[in-house]
Amino acid sequence: MTVDTPAPAGPAVDGGHAPDSIAATADALEAALRARAPAQHAGTPLVRKLAANVSRELGLLAAERLAVDVCAQVRDVGMIALPDPVILKTGPLTPGDWKVLNRHPKLGAQLIQSFPTLVPAAALVRAHHERWDGEGYPDGLSGEAIPLPSRIVAVCDAFVAIATDRPHRRGIGAEGAVEYILGGRAVQFDPGAVDCVLAVLKDSGRSRQRAVASRRPPTSGGASPAAPPMPAAARELRTAIVEFQAVPAFQPAVERALAGAAFAGPLGGTDLISAIEGDIGVTVAVLRAAQQRSDRPVAGVPAAVALLTPEQIYDAVAQLPSVTFPWQTKFEALLLRCLTHAQAVARAADRIAQLVRPFDRDELVTAALLHDVGKLLLAIVWPAFAAATTGDAPDNALRRERREFGLDHAALGGLLIERWGLPDALTRAVSGHHSTHASPEAALIRLADMVVHHAHGDAVDREAMLRLATRCELSLDALRAIVVGLPHSGGGARRRAERSPLSTRETAILKLLATGSRGAAIARELHLTESTVRTHLHNIYAKLEVADRAQAVLRATEMAWI
Repeated sequence: MTVDTPAPAGPAVDGGHAPDSIAATADALEAALRARAPAQHAGTPLVRKLAANVSRELGLLAAERLAVDVCAQVRDVGMIALPDPVILKTGPLTPGDWKVLNRHPKLGAQLIQSFPTLVPAAALVRAHHERWDGEGYPDGLSGEAIPLPSRIVAVCDAFVAIATDRPHRRGIGAEGAVEYILGGRAVQFDPGAVDCVLAVLKDSGRSRQRAVASRRPPTSGGASPAAPPMPAAARELRTAIVEFQAVPAFQPAVERALAGAAFAGPLGGTDLISAIEGDIGVTVAVLRAAQQRSDRPVAGVPAAVALLTPEQIYDAVAQLPSVTFPWQTKFEALLLRCLTHAQAVARAADRIAQLVRPFDRDELVTAALLHDVGKLLLAIVWPAFAAATTGDAPDNALRRERREFGLDHAALGGLLIERWGLPDALTRAVSGHHSTHASPEAALIRLADMVVHHAHGDAVDREAMLRLATRCELSLDALRAIVVGLPHSGGGARRRAERSPLSTRETAILKLLATGSRGAAIARELHLTESTVRTHLHNIYAKLEVADRAQAVLRATEMAWI
């Protein structure tokens, strides 16, 4: 496997020096780290081995493979300069501890530059905690601006760190680590490097299976020996992902949705959409039911309502676990915070989508409602997370989440949505909504998220918000209007619960009718005869089952057909 568009591997580390001399210097630095901080060094042999296999998988030249190996070997040497209370700590790290710990790439690069044989490796070590989306440290490099050895080592380092135990937390095992790096593909990690690491791990697993099979004594009766037990932490994460099949719903929302499903009036569909979109758990349940009954992805609640029968919606909602007032646990409090924030983001996303280039508004609203669902799984696996999400600026909370918990809620949310069988478009929008290299839909969700935080008085990166607005082609005046109006806005505009029965020409006539235009003016605007316009109006009234133009405009507006 090779990267589709190979980038230069970065500065060669030989610098004219003999490989033996380079290896001796790197070995000495590694020995110093092992003596100073044995727990921090513990994963280095595994990272080196995995990185070497990935280098071969990529087909790198000998000098490039050496650069990768040296970067993996001395990547954490800067920890030598960190204080004992941080590098020797065995309990959970505080935000202050992480701030100190995250200085090690800079310190390592400075130390390496003092050794003539390793000077070119300094830039590689400095960049091994940069992120593909530009939100890493210390320099905020992104994409292929990060040296290739650093990108390879970043994935290998993360895999080993997540899979194995660290002094301040338990590891989650190889399978959980695979899920993690997959979730960070094209967000935190170089997608080509991730693909190669996964290929190497897959080949390694096959090799181990063949080796075990060759040594295994024959068994009587064809019975297979029991597989080795999965580490407890890995079981915990994997069990949580598998079992998190239904987001709990708030009881009032369940009652509204059940009542809406049972209501047979002409506006029952739009009222039902509002009820479903009023709760994250109900939204997920209805969308999952829709996927099972459609051969095409269903990403919006209106499309799901149009596809399902009231009985099918009722059954999907009635089976949900529910939460009743008053909220009893920290998880329930987190669920409520996620819901209220998600609804505000959905309103902002819907408003932005109306003002910029065409988007599927229904899909965007769904993505906005689900954009923080990964936080709920984090709170299940790490109960302290539910309390840790309050009282901090959004950007600080995200950085703490990535560093303290080792997981990114956006990537994890995308993984959940994929496992629930929801459309890929929702997976991309949710998993990428904190990435600077996100899809247009994910970028719009991120902008809506920042707008809501800003409107509610939270600290946000205003320059980043303005850059996102420019990328989404949203003017400064429009952005200001959304920010100012958001705290006072109610629910979003109604969106259709069923397909419009009107033709394109009939829709155009009705839109002009809604502006107050009369038959003659409509005829001139659309280059038709007045008799043709009257015929179209007669057909419009019949299709909408109304008696006059006023009722036709009201009906079409309620159903969002004009």
